[in-house]
Formats: sequence, structure tokens, C-alpha cells
Amino acid sequence: MKRLDPEKILKNKYNHLLCALLLLFILSPSLEVRDKTVNFPIAPLILLVVLVAAVRAGFVRGTFFKYFLIVALVSFTLNLLIYFLPESNIKVIRSLKFITGSISVLFFSVTIYILSKRLFSVRKVTADTIKGGISAYLLIGFVFATLYGLLVQIYPNAFYIATNKEMMFVHFSFTTLTTLGYGDIVPNGRFAAVLTNSEAIIGQLYLTIFVARLVGLYIVSETKEL
Repeated sequence: MKRLDPEKILKNKYNHLLCALLLLFILSPSLEVRDKTVNFPIAPLILLVVLVAAVRAGFVRGTFFKYFLIVALVSFTLNLLIYFLPESNIKVIRSLKFITGSISVLFFSVTIYILSKRLFSVRKVTADTIKGGISAYLLIGFVFATLYGLLVQIYPNAFYIATNKEMMFVHFSFTTLTTLGYGDIVPNGRFAAVLTNSEAIIGQLYLTIFVARLVGLYIVSETKEL
């Protein structure tokens, strides 16, 4: 039986981010920050895991690591407040949701930028590098999902939507990112239309330019080793 090599696990830094994002993606349809059916703040905890994994993948060195880790902990704390506050404090809850949403958008946008910049500059692509590219793609979907939620807080009628569950925007974001579009959620207004169109364009450009380049370099490096 092979023993686990801690150094090898830590070297594959994108493993943690990809696993955390996949966990959030799989559980997102059944997660709500204020879901009282489960007596445990699952959503804030998973978001914290994703934030910490993003910090480790994008800011392993330098001052960014310390500051962005603090931001992750602040976001987690505010999400806990949303979970435990009485439902009568509607205005406070909405304000906290807007703050945490804004933090997440800023945090993940910077992470996507730095990850993309690092991954695009590599000359030798490994399997872990491709995992980083997939992680950045998933992060784009979550960023736009958060943006849709923020937009609804400002313009409640920004979308025609069959349900008021916030996590449905994760579903809508990824169907838009992949240009699938089921039609169960439809943008209503200029701002919503601009956001959805932007996500669709970014998603296609990312796949055709960035991920294709990584996979191509990986195939070339594997061929040379044969």
C-alpha cells in the first residue's frame, strides 16, 4: 500500500481549489445561507474553504497572502452573522449580503486575474496546471452568479425567475457561461442583458483561447517525453 506524500499533495496546489469549487458547484442547488432546516452553517463553511483554497492557489507568497486571508475570514464571519441573525432584521441581512457579495466578487476577480496571468505565462504544462485553468473557469461562473444576486438586490425585477432561491443564480450563471440557456431564468432590463452577454462572451473566449492553449502545450510536453 502506497503512503501519501505530503510534499506531493502540497505541490499540487490547484487540487485543493478545484475540489473546493466542485464541492460548491455540486451542493449549490441545495444550499442557502439562511437554510434553517440544517442546524449548521454549511454554505458559509464551504465558501470559506473555497476562499482559503483560492488564497493558497493565487497568493502563496508575498503580502497578498496575509491580506486576502484576512478578507476570507471577514467574509466568513459576515456570512455567519447572516445565518444567525433573526429573520426580522431584513435590512441588516440585505446589507450584509450585499457586502459579502461585493467582497466575493472582488476577491475572486483578482484571483482569476492572477491565476490566468500565471497560467498563461507557463511554458511547461502539467496536469495540475490544467486543473488551475479549470478552476479559473469555474470561478468565472461563481463571480457572475454573485453579480446577478447583487443586481437583484438593487433591481428586484432584473430577472424573470421561477424561484427566489439565491443559489439558483449559480445554475443560471453556468448555463449562461456555457451558452446552454434553459430559459427558466430570463434577464429583464439593460443591466441584466449586459451581464449575461458578457459572461457568455467571456466563457467562450476563455475556452477557445486559454484552455485550448494549456491543453495543447500539455499534449506537446507529453509527446516529447515519449
